[in-house]
Amino acid sequence: MHLEERFHDVFYLNFIFNFLAIIPLSNIMTIGVEDLSAFLGPKYQAVLHALSGNFVELVIESYALMDGRYAIVRSAVLGSILCNITLVLGITFVVGSWPTARRRDGKPALHTEFEIGTFVDTSSSILALAFLALMIPAAFKIAAVPVDTTDHRLVDCNLQNISHATAIILMLVFIGLLVFQLKTHAHEVIDVKEFDHHKIYNWLFDIILIAGSVAGITICARTLVSSIEELGDKFELGTGFIGIVLLPLCGTFIEHYQAIAEAARDKVDTAISVILNTSVQMALLIAPILVSVGWIYGKPLTLDFNILEISVLGCAILIVNYLVADNKVHWLEGYMLIVSYVLIAIAFFYLPNLHDEHPPILDCNPWSRNLNKTKVEGIAETGGAEG
Repeated sequence: MHLEERFHDVFYLNFIFNFLAIIPLSNIMTIGVEDLSAFLGPKYQAVLHALSGNFVELVIESYALMDGRYAIVRSAVLGSILCNITLVLGITFVVGSWPTARRRDGKPALHTEFEIGTFVDTSSSILALAFLALMIPAAFKIAAVPVDTTDHRLVDCNLQNISHATAIILMLVFIGLLVFQLKTHAHEVIDVKEFDHHKIYNWLFDIILIAGSVAGITICARTLVSSIEELGDKFELGTGFIGIVLLPLCGTFIEHYQAIAEAARDKVDTAISVILNTSVQMALLIAPILVSVGWIYGKPLTLDFNILEISVLGCAILIVNYLVADNKVHWLEGYMLIVSYVLIAIAFFYLPNLHDEHPPILDCNPWSRNLNKTKVEGIAETGGAEG
């Protein structure tokens, strides 16, 4: 028994070490990205910063996907979006509008507020579109399961087809967003005054920094994913809480800190731009990539989020849209977003553990509502033989 306890102690220390190691590695990658963004120009800054932050989560969730932990992958995708648009955005609003002596400038205490740019409206609208796209597979499953008489094989097959089509369409939307950000409306989505024109170092050295940090993050993420479920079992944490709360905080801790630090330095537009870019990229790029990787490697990841996940995502996006509708933000609105995240975390803390299902890889026909005939006959013959 003593030997087993020592094993678990080493196991937890290994988890903590890899979790802490990812933070400086992410910071090193961010340093390289900052230099590259200074080299490329201000319009690439928010896009590249968001991509560097989401890379850590992409690696972690890819390992979870390869291990067949589909429930954790889905929860982590939504958890990243929720953490960004509620907790991190809320703290940014509070820090960016808190009435310091310099910001008040003759105004009454607690009256400080700031205006937000065009990209906030665009991002909130795109997040609403992303919610519609992510809600459709979940709603389809709820509507179709009661009328399916084939042991849910047809529902699972069509759910895979819908998820694959949704992933492709979301990536096309992301391409359109890049054109909007970097070409047609680049002057409206950035604040050149907040761009840090720091000294540009050797771009080759920046690439070496990024490559080295990527290698380190990849190694540490493998151990992190392997141990996080056992850590959850030890402390009786469900997969929903792990995916919604723990993984987003592990994956993008340094990105969250930097966004809040930018707001404290009165670079609020830059901070909000990075946060919203991170959320939009998670919905339009990272989630479709995970579905596509699962499609290629025979890991049937679908977008059938459970009713609690999709409900809180819709409510969070609705709240954000209401708060930014007047293009002005003050500290109380940030406080409301933080409270929203706390409520969400409490709900998922008490959510029962969701065990990952491992559905068979079905021979789905993407041009029909049915399974391919040969596969259906093979399943029927197998079932008859077993019976």
